[in-house]
Amino acid sequence: MASDRDDDALTWGGESEDPSYLDGPGSTAPTDGVDPEPAVPASATASALLVAYGIFGGVYLLYLIGWVISVQRDAFTASGLFFEIMYQFGEFLAIVSPALWFGLALLLTRGRRPALRVAWLVAGIVLLAPWPFLLRSVS
Repeated sequence: MASDRDDDALTWGGESEDPSYLDGPGSTAPTDGVDPEPAVPASATASALLVAYGIFGGVYLLYLIGWVISVQRDAFTASGLFFEIMYQFGEFLAIVSPALWFGLALLLTRGRRPALRVAWLVAGIVLLAPWPFLLRSVS
């Protein structure tokens, strides 16, 4: 059985008086008559969101690669210089759109609910799919 002297070896003097001191989950420190509420484990939620953002980033990277391959396979040539420039500009926008969507979704939803950010990322996955690559690989 542990003695008081053993318990004293595990504490620092006056640590419960420090306003920045936080008790651990099994601590028996005095609570000054206030019944503490159980805290929601924010680290578990943050970890899950971090994993989800990584998965979304991977999907958007695959979309970018799909658009690059689709543009390289395309043999279309326009009849005029203006139409050719505009067509190539559209191809460029198709290639960079997944990266832009991912970055802007993270930037513009900063400080808002994580569910809103996830909703925008899911919408981008639906809207920005590289359909020329997906349809050509099916046929």
